[in-house]
Amino acid sequence: MAEKTVLVIGGGISGITVASELAHLGIPTTLLEKEASLGGLAGSFCCKASESCNRCFACVVDKKCSETRARQDFSIFTQTTVTHLEGAPGAYRVSLKKGKEKLSLDVSAIVVATGIDPYDASLKPEYGYGLYRNVITARDLDEMLRFRGTVLRPSTGQGPKSIAFFQCVGSRDESIGHLYCSQVCCAYALRLIKAIRHAHPEITATFLYMDIQPAGASFQQFLDSCRQDKGIRLIRSLPSKVYHSPVSEDVRVRFIDPEKDEVVEETFDLIVLSVGMVLRKDSRELAQSLGLTFTEDGFLASPPPHTGLFVAGACHGPKDIDRSILHAKSTALQVLDYLRGRF
Repeated sequence: MAEKTVLVIGGGISGITVASELAHLGIPTTLLEKEASLGGLAGSFCCKASESCNRCFACVVDKKCSETRARQDFSIFTQTTVTHLEGAPGAYRVSLKKGKEKLSLDVSAIVVATGIDPYDASLKPEYGYGLYRNVITARDLDEMLRFRGTVLRPSTGQGPKSIAFFQCVGSRDESIGHLYCSQVCCAYALRLIKAIRHAHPEITATFLYMDIQPAGASFQQFLDSCRQDKGIRLIRSLPSKVYHSPVSEDVRVRFIDPEKDEVVEETFDLIVLSVGMVLRKDSRELAQSLGLTFTEDGFLASPPPHTGLFVAGACHGPKDIDRSILHAKSTALQVLDYLRGRF
């Protein structure tokens, strides 16, 4: 086993988990990350605790990254990309590029854990992202809370009094060919709402949704606490369009009120778009160089295990942090079985 090595491509939570698990099993492993630091998309998430922990797992990512940087039982290459693959299962040669330097690795197996990108909300122009300053994405809000410590209206730099959260932006949308559910957006937005309401009880939140997807065993209790909060409205309706007031820079939303069964229009200080997940563009290029295929939803399909190629985490399909970690651990065991000749 000591002669059999593994390359893990992607230094987000899934890649870190796979590399850590394999190294713990005594398998020589190299972790590859194209950015300057580890953590991936989830590495920029804020803690969403309110009066108690809301199990967003952002702290788990931070802890895993810190632990990984301190480890010495596997190699880490940052700012490095794959340029070419040759060889056969069990005996791959991978060409790498790190700045101007060119490297090569001989490995027995390869794990692709390149993560996802948030859907580009500007591709839904009816919601005004990129056009109106007070329309932001949940990712923008997350970074605002992490790095600025509070929520502000971009137009004024002042705190909002009312926020509307739109769900399913870029998911479950036949008009753009994304029929899948991104699975994490509902819980993600509600955790942001709870964190904001805990820090700023004067801010009211309106949550506009199609269906609320469960997220873990304790999610129903968490959802019930949201419904009991008088400062949170959960309305089963998706907005049709956002209108902008040039003077006040308030944003108006038109949607069907299910209780009145009629179209209503409301004004908000801030709109937050919960964008879905899409496969990273560079993951498509990598997949072509590795000979990987795609699922019907456009994510990376699992190759036959005898190929020595494996896919882990959200690039395989939408997953939250918790499920990405579980999938990565399962993938590490599949790699172990492959190296032991069980496929």
